[in-house]
Amino acid sequence: MVFSKKTLVIGGVLFILTGCSSMSGFHASTENTQIQEDIYLKSRNYTGLINLYRSSLKKKDDPKIRYKLSKYYYQAGDYKSSLYYLQPLLKNPDQTIYTLQTQNMISLGDYPQAIRVTQQMLSRDNKYAEAYNLKGVALAMSGKYSEANAAIQQARDMFIADDVAINNMAMIALLDQRYQDAVGLLLPQYLRGRKQERMIHNLVVGLVKVGDAGYAKQIVRAENLSDYPDELIDSLISLGPIKNEVL
Repeated sequence: MVFSKKTLVIGGVLFILTGCSSMSGFHASTENTQIQEDIYLKSRNYTGLINLYRSSLKKKDDPKIRYKLSKYYYQAGDYKSSLYYLQPLLKNPDQTIYTLQTQNMISLGDYPQAIRVTQQMLSRDNKYAEAYNLKGVALAMSGKYSEANAAIQQARDMFIADDVAINNMAMIALLDQRYQDAVGLLLPQYLRGRKQERMIHNLVVGLVKVGDAGYAKQIVRAENLSDYPDELIDSLISLGPIKNEVL
């Protein structure tokens, strides 16, 4: 069966959340560039954004433009290109540059190096919430669930957004096969109207894993997550242990 773009493909992949990672003080070089960027952002046209900032960087090697280009490569899923264009900025990094570097490393599965970078971030600022959050994600993907949960809790103590902390604690619980704990974290958020897409995806996985496929299917239909809710839930029912992967 061919699935449409609205088909949610989970397939054992968990969804993590990160905090905001934007370089402060950036302004587009021209009004036209800003207009184009706004249009591309609204449509999530990362190819357009990449072409826009490649063209700008070709004219002038500006660190802020380079950071933007690297960020959009990351958002497009091209993590190696993101790191390639970020590399010159690592000679004089700030926390946002380190954050983007760590996000790419996690996405590429280089968890030990990601953890090392978060330690560098924390040596600069031991109250930097996003460093604890990313450290927790990398630890979780390394199978160190207890340490991961402690790191996410520290991020929460530093007032990272609740949606980010709760989703990532739930992600750790799913990886650790504590499915009821994951549902216990995510379901109250959903019932309160917190419907961040990635949290809903993880909630659906958790509900299926605790045997409540019926409710999971209701959520899939209510949130229009798939054109084929029956097939999606069936595939999740037959799913084995959750894999240590990040989307």
